[in-house]
Amino acid sequence: MDRIHVPIDKNFRTTWNRICHERPYAVWSSEHDGGLIYGSTVAIYIDACTLCMKCVDACPTNVFKLSLENEITPLYTKECILCLVCEIACPTDAIHVDRQGGSEETLKSLLGEV
Repeated sequence: MDRIHVPIDKNFRTTWNRICHERPYAVWSSEHDGGLIYGSTVAIYIDACTLCMKCVDACPTNVFKLSLENEITPLYTKECILCLVCEIACPTDAIHVDRQGGSEETLKSLLGEV
């Protein structure tokens, strides 16, 4: 399948439909583009992912795993520390982390802006 390389819709949690409850992470679908997003707190737009593995390499808590279907999945989101490193590392903007308390401060600290 050709990857479309458009960024993740950061409003997907309110504008997309949750379609699957059988996986250990949410699966979202859009009627408009037919794409899939895996995850909620940490989400990855599968159609934009190039499998570069930068998110896997960058994540300090090993949130992401390669599935049997050869897709990156946010399998261990409970381990996420909201550092946003995966978002920064992703060259196609396929990842979005739900910004909850502290994540902006963490990002600034990691970027040396504090």
